[in-house]
Amino acid sequence: MMINQMDQEPIRDAAPLAAAVAGSFTIKRVGQRPLEFQGTELGMAMSFVPDATFWFEVNIYRTTEQRFVLVIRQFFQSENEGDTAKAWEFETFGEVMDKLETYDASDDVRVYGDPSGKGMSLPELMAAAYAYRAQAFAARQQFSSLVGEILHELHER
Repeated sequence: MMINQMDQEPIRDAAPLAAAVAGSFTIKRVGQRPLEFQGTELGMAMSFVPDATFWFEVNIYRTTEQRFVLVIRQFFQSENEGDTAKAWEFETFGEVMDKLETYDASDDVRVYGDPSGKGMSLPELMAAAYAYRAQAFAARQQFSSLVGEILHELHER
């Protein structure tokens, strides 16, 4: 994970970002119009580990208008799941960090079946609730570890 904080200089020690140049970006978003902008990727981090059922990727961009874009993507191992992207535009880098620190990844946990629980016994409902609670915990833990890496990288610069 490499972050080029607020300076305009390219990151010279980051092979994945060495080729990053100003360009056009179109971020497809679920339930919203795509976010289109001109700019440069400042950094990217991902929480992928082998055998994970899902993982997050965070991208931070600076637009040519000196605004900032934060993109949080969720990817899934299963081909039956659709990957998602959420994106926001901010005036300051501090607002980007605030969003990262307050983002609740449990909102990304998918609920399947009839949420009313019709036809389920009380033990089945409790088991489903515990399973979703565990998934929410795992999503929060994975995302907070990712944000911790980003904040550590920024602190070290």
